[in-house]
Amino acid sequence: MMKQLITVGPRKTKVVDAPIPTPNDDQMLIKVKYCGICMSEHYDWTEGQVGREFGHEPMGYVEAVGKNITKFKVGDRVSFLCGNAFSEYALANELTTFRVPENISDEDAPIEPLICLLSAANKLRIPVLGDAAAVVGTGYMGLGMVTLLKQVKGIGKVVAVDIRKEARENALKFGADEAYAPEELPQEYIADSEHMYSRGFKLVSEWGETEESLDVAIKMTQARGMLGIGAYHTGGKRSVDVQMLNAKAIDALSTHPRHTSEEFHQLGENVYTLLSKGIWKYTNVPHKIYNLDEFDLAHEEILGKPGNFVKGLIKCS
Repeated sequence: MMKQLITVGPRKTKVVDAPIPTPNDDQMLIKVKYCGICMSEHYDWTEGQVGREFGHEPMGYVEAVGKNITKFKVGDRVSFLCGNAFSEYALANELTTFRVPENISDEDAPIEPLICLLSAANKLRIPVLGDAAAVVGTGYMGLGMVTLLKQVKGIGKVVAVDIRKEARENALKFGADEAYAPEELPQEYIADSEHMYSRGFKLVSEWGETEESLDVAIKMTQARGMLGIGAYHTGGKRSVDVQMLNAKAIDALSTHPRHTSEEFHQLGENVYTLLSKGIWKYTNVPHKIYNLDEFDLAHEEILGKPGNFVKGLIKCS
């Protein structure tokens, strides 16, 4: 038997005993060490559908392999794609499992959010190498985009925006050139109707997950600029200023990934190549580690992040 997290009501989960899954010929059994806490699950946790399972950012160690598995062996340290990884064990297939490079820590290894970041960056149109861009919302994902824009995509200046002082301080530590609260933005960073060409940014990436962050991002985007919406935006509909989107002819693009397994595989391989070679320096991120039975606490703290951690992880085994 193994320990597994299930939902028992709104904002309430519990750890139960469950059978250890048995891999088929094309699967591996992974002993999960960590699984990341993601804002995309926060609304479902709040709603509390009974029996709902969570966990899509796992890493761990190969415990057993099916007879058709050729690229992995027992003991390999891996990260993989899964939907119920808040448990001691989970199943994975070969195509969406990735061997973690030796110079990447267990805490930095969960690959799913990093794949989402690289996919989003691939979709963004970089105006001219060395141009400026803005990132609205600098939690774990927004910080990752700051680093990608500066280190990989050729952006010369990144302006970060967040409502939390600690998040703005983190943005500066991870490479942003300037950081502001929304109400503190300089006028030259607001592309209003009278200055839609001369102010603001040609590229804005939004990761704030709220209607307010979308509004700020639209205001900061220049006429004919690109707004990349990276946040998943669970928890109800968003009302945005479509008139301003239209007036400025903004290219508003959802950069959330929806890929085939083959496309995910290539992105995952690229993620670990960039990180392990030091091309993309997004490691040694401040983490907070919770026990499996502290999942509810982790989600209570996900918005405020007391102690100024960047990424929450659940220790599953």
